Amino acid sequence: MLAVKGILLQVLLAGITPLLFFLFLGRLGTEFQEMKKVSSSVQIQRSLLLSCLITLCLCFLFSSVLLDKIYLNLSLIPVTLSILYGSYPIGILVSIISMLAFSFISDYWTEPAIFLGSGALLYPIMLLFVKYFKKASLSSKKKIFTMIWFAYTIPCYGIVLWKYNNLERTEQIEYALYSSLYIFSSLLVFLAAIHLMEKILVYHSFAAELEIRWKEYRHQLDMNEHLLNTVPVSVVAFDIEGNIVNANTRMLTQMKTKEFMPNSPEEMIGRRIEAIIGIEHGLRVTERIRSASQTGEITSEYLRVGTNTYFTTISPVKNPISGRMIGSSMVLQDITELEKLRNELAHVERLGVVGQMAASITHEVRNPMAVVRGFLQLLREKSPRSLDHYYHIVMDELDRANSIINDFLSLAQNHASEKEEVHLHHIIKELTPLLLADANMRGQTIEVTLDDDIPSKFVDPKEIKQLILNLARNGMEAMGNKGTLIISTALDEGDVRLSVSDSGQGIPLETQNKLFEPFFTTKSEGTGLGLSLCQGIAERHNAIIRIESEEGIGTTFHVIFKN
Repeated sequence: MLAVKGILLQVLLAGITPLLFFLFLGRLGTEFQEMKKVSSSVQIQRSLLLSCLITLCLCFLFSSVLLDKIYLNLSLIPVTLSILYGSYPIGILVSIISMLAFSFISDYWTEPAIFLGSGALLYPIMLLFVKYFKKASLSSKKKIFTMIWFAYTIPCYGIVLWKYNNLERTEQIEYALYSSLYIFSSLLVFLAAIHLMEKILVYHSFAAELEIRWKEYRHQLDMNEHLLNTVPVSVVAFDIEGNIVNANTRMLTQMKTKEFMPNSPEEMIGRRIEAIIGIEHGLRVTERIRSASQTGEITSEYLRVGTNTYFTTISPVKNPISGRMIGSSMVLQDITELEKLRNELAHVERLGVVGQMAASITHEVRNPMAVVRGFLQLLREKSPRSLDHYYHIVMDELDRANSIINDFLSLAQNHASEKEEVHLHHIIKELTPLLLADANMRGQTIEVTLDDDIPSKFVDPKEIKQLILNLARNGMEAMGNKGTLIISTALDEGDVRLSVSDSGQGIPLETQNKLFEPFFTTKSEGTGLGLSLCQGIAERHNAIIRIESEEGIGTTFHVIFKN
């Protein structure tokens, strides 16, 4: 019974090599992955070396001698595993350590013990078969090792039995029985260890591959999230019940309202779309979401939220494997700027119509009006003086109509400006006497404040004069019979700013947005073309016109010439 216990102890000690290898591979693999300094193959080699050395020490520590002839020490198993599954340096290193340990620790020096315990003959044979062993299948590996094991152990124990042929029959049977048990149990442990090592390596390979795929998946997921957050549209996903399950950051910034101010897209998850865009528009969107999730219908509609306009497209989302509907997605494209561009395009089209009208009026109306005015002057000379008042009214109206025609022509003209380097102050000083005379007739005053630091500009003097005259006369008309008109210049962050301020009643905000539209006027006798002409002149000189107005205080028009 003690003999069986000794054999089982060595079997158990040697058999823990694959288990230690599995534990160390997982533990060291995790640490090395965190350190990000070693590859998977290095992890395997280090784990194998550590587990084999520990098992080797345990086998030598609990080694014993059976029947004074059988040396119970299965250190051959960890050494052989290090040779078969490790690199050549590791296999040779562990082999040398094993033989040195046998030399210094063991005091059992018989011929079989030297060969069996030290592995002096087995290790070189294993080193020769390593290359073929690693390429073979699992079953072939077991067959190869079985043949090598029997070819190595049976002759060794046979030599012992032949050497001690003077033993009694009972002792010979007992020796043969225990040696056979030791050989076969060792073989079973070897085969089990090989089987476990193969499974562990396959598992590790799968784990490494899984980790690579997981990193690729995470990278792809991060890339998709980054792409989703950088696209210039808002994207939001819904489940089958219409609850938000995901949204990009642009959706977060565009959908912020006074009632709903989320700080992250996660705060929108689980909510209904009505909680974000309001009940008024949310019910219609919810109906479209339900339709997309149930019938697969794709719908596109315009959506107005506050002052912004969105073009929305709602599409169904299907499971890529089963094809079943799992929800829907909505893409919102902010087209507020596009709507402004459309309005500006309409403005340009209206200007084109005005140009065509002006050309027609020039040829079809101006000449007949000149003829009519000439005959009126002739009739006036032959008519009694009592009718002069009526002729005066008719001729004034003809002159007013002719002025409107001239405005049409100015608005329709598309010729290149004849620019030259002129100081803006020279133009203002030339116009000042004319403006002072007009202001005196109205009982108004004019103040001119000029900044000496502004540089000369390449402008068309005639057009700039017309611009200043139009703005100044608009200001005078807005002030009535009294008030002060201020004309000033200044540098504004490198740009030249020309300002015309009046002390009139101011312009309401809703009216300011329409001031530059052709034909829009607040005057009873205005044509609505003066500010349109000013805007055209400003655009041709790379300038913009800004309005500052407060009701009851006055209005200032800023013409900013870009540097």
